Amino acid sequence: MAHAENVYLFSLGAGVAPRYEGSNTYRAVFAPGIAADFGNGLFISSTDGAGYKKTFSNGMFVSTALGYDYGRSDSNRTDLPGSDYLKGMGRIPGSVMASFQVGAHVFGESTVSLTLEQPLTHTAHGTSGHFDFKVPVIETAHNEVTLTSSLHAGSERYTQTFFGVTAAQSASSGFRPYTAKGGFDSTTFSIAWNYKITPKWSLHTEAGATHYLGAYGKSPIVQAKNAYTGMMAVVYRY
Repeated sequence: MAHAENVYLFSLGAGVAPRYEGSNTYRAVFAPGIAADFGNGLFISSTDGAGYKKTFSNGMFVSTALGYDYGRSDSNRTDLPGSDYLKGMGRIPGSVMASFQVGAHVFGESTVSLTLEQPLTHTAHGTSGHFDFKVPVIETAHNEVTLTSSLHAGSERYTQTFFGVTAAQSASSGFRPYTAKGGFDSTTFSIAWNYKITPKWSLHTEAGATHYLGAYGKSPIVQAKNAYTGMMAVVYRY
């Protein structure tokens, strides 16, 4: 039996993202990152958390992980999502998150997956999840281009936390009260390009667009129904 190889990735990236979900202004994002795959299913990632992934012979896979959600500020911050536009809405504190994912390979290397996310601290933030369809469209010795479409949903607690305005928040912020019921709140389409410079060095570029659906896009704190992100990172594989 072949010994599974440990893989370590170190990255340094920069990009732009909306100040918060629904913002029409953007902030610079600087993202040093690290990821480790220990070859036995265990992994650590600055974006996906620490967890375990099991892939079956029929192409299905399941994973579970612990991560962190940074919440939202009601002022402009370089280190957190948030905006002065939300002054009076109060801070949404960060939460330790548990995630569970189940998926399968379809059409070769294309995958479909369903991910559920539950806060373990500040549980009143509610449960959320997303359905993803990922398709590699170009795979060569030096280039890999992948398209991903996602549909995001949240429980009533989640949507009220991130899209709603309570009576108390209305009094302190000036926004009209708004109740957000649970449901599908947004859809995202993204494209990622990984260019392998050498066996150890690569350049990763990613861009995405998100559209806030229905009543969520009509929330008084949502300034724009469409949001865009872009990121470029240099990656070293050890």
